[in-house]
Amino acid sequence: MARGKKGRKEEATETKRIVSLETQIEVTGDLVKRFERDLKRGSFKVITPYQLAQAYSIRISTARKLLRIANEKGLIKLYSGGRNPIYIKA
Repeated sequence: MARGKKGRKEEATETKRIVSLETQIEVTGDLVKRFERDLKRGSFKVITPYQLAQAYSIRISTARKLLRIANEKGLIKLYSGGRNPIYIKA
């Protein structure tokens, strides 16, 4: 028997439900503590989201969230805003 249009729609909706684990990673307390420790050691002079993503093997969006949290805590301050923000040690 040949499938109708209903059979095809059901298959398409099942593939949309798959969610990768990489998109669910959020900023954890452990990651914040690790960043604070590295910041105190003087590992970073100028901090960008790309540098954090490379150093901690995280996504750039997660690195941006981490930088915003650190800025709110007063650990770093915004030097240059825009598309690629640059932070310096406070």
